[in-house]
Amino acid sequence: MRLHVEYEHEIPVNAFIWSPDTHITPLHHHASLEIGCCISGVGRFYFGSKQYEVAPGDLFIVNHTERHIACSDVHNPSTYLFLKFEPSLLLAENERLLLPFSIPSERFQNMIPASSGLSNDILPLMEKIWSEIGSRQEGYAMLVKGLLLQICARLLRYYSSELTPHDWGKLTESFLKFRLITAYIREHLHEPLQLSDLAETLQLSPSRVSRLFQDVVGRGFKEYLLLLRLADARRMLVRTDMTVTDICFASGFQSVSSFYRVFVQSEGLSPLAYRKKYSVNAIIENYDL
Repeated sequence: MRLHVEYEHEIPVNAFIWSPDTHITPLHHHASLEIGCCISGVGRFYFGSKQYEVAPGDLFIVNHTERHIACSDVHNPSTYLFLKFEPSLLLAENERLLLPFSIPSERFQNMIPASSGLSNDILPLMEKIWSEIGSRQEGYAMLVKGLLLQICARLLRYYSSELTPHDWGKLTESFLKFRLITAYIREHLHEPLQLSDLAETLQLSPSRVSRLFQDVVGRGFKEYLLLLRLADARRMLVRTDMTVTDICFASGFQSVSSFYRVFVQSEGLSPLAYRKKYSVNAIIENYDL
């Protein structure tokens, strides 16, 4: 079962306390990444055919492909603090931060036991994110992003030492290929790109390129391309005085009507309404001196 995740903040990160049922519910997966830490009680966590006994201080890493669910002990129910976030946050900084979430399931240990001591470093950072998102004070989105990057950098360091040099080398090789892919996309974002264009340019098979997208960002090529174009359009709307039509074609959309449709679906606002709300000029004009 695939779940759709909604974010209610300026930054695509959710933080929440969760207590699983005492019986196993259907396994699910989602495009978001997750980091969970058991803060009390005991239970089990299932990832496909893998299962882990859970105790306080155990950390769990959930990627965008593995089906998973947790359940609580009847007499001592488990409780977790979870972070759920978009892979694009890490990709925008350094694609290597996604490496721990991209290790093939058969070789991946989803649980980092409390005995490792890592939760002593990571849980306080998770709690700060939870607090910042809950209070939504000025600048909270920037603080949340910084804290999340610290957490993922620690996970990168941990898993790089846990895998064999051979397995880590194969994984990083895939990410180097994906770096070339994203560089090509950004250079040609305004053009009518096809998956076959990437495959031919990078001398990879279309199936290999498609698989890289799923492995690294948990999305297909077309969905990822749309997200990039929408991000580019949002940037131009708030930072330039270009017309909406010019922005439409500059960000790679092929028609104004389709641009309006997908923009409203994504943002809940028309492009002009988005500009009015978020552009720097609009903020200055509306500021009461």
